Amino acid sequence: MVVAETLVGIQLVKSAVSGIKEVIHTCQDIHEISHHIDNVFSGQEHIDKKIAAKKKRAKSGIAGKWQTFIGSKIGGEEGDGTSIQEIAAEIIEQKQAQKEIRNMSLMLNKRFGADTWTTIIKTRQERIKERDERLKRQAEEAKEIAWENKKKWKKIGEESGKFAIIVGVLLGMYFYISYACKGCI
Repeated sequence: MVVAETLVGIQLVKSAVSGIKEVIHTCQDIHEISHHIDNVFSGQEHIDKKIAAKKKRAKSGIAGKWQTFIGSKIGGEEGDGTSIQEIAAEIIEQKQAQKEIRNMSLMLNKRFGADTWTTIIKTRQERIKERDERLKRQAEEAKEIAWENKKKWKKIGEESGKFAIIVGVLLGMYFYISYACKGCI
């Protein structure tokens, strides 16, 4: 499970690049290989998240494929985030992913034009920025709506309290008058 989890990012990148290699010469437009490109980005994000998680955990005790291999060859501690094998494993995984992405970018640029990969990256970054801004705006709007609802219910509570006091006073007056009048009402 741990080895499979460790390899997911790099395997996703490699499989996406090999998928692109298979269909790059027969595809008519980039839409036919877009899911492979998406897998490349997902794999890269998975690797980045895994490295960030390793940096967060000071002592994990979990060794990846490269970490185990290098650790068995050179010896050393495992799991504290500062050992040679952990650092080497992280760097090797990053370099492998970068190499596969570079190969894919060269294939896409060769097939669809010199600036295809740059355009893809630029457009993706713009859309991510727009999505983040939209999500932030939606969160602010939801917060504002929640605040308005809270104010509305507070106002309803205050007005209901005032109404209850008025009804209580009127009932009290009625019972006092009816008692003082000895049944004349």
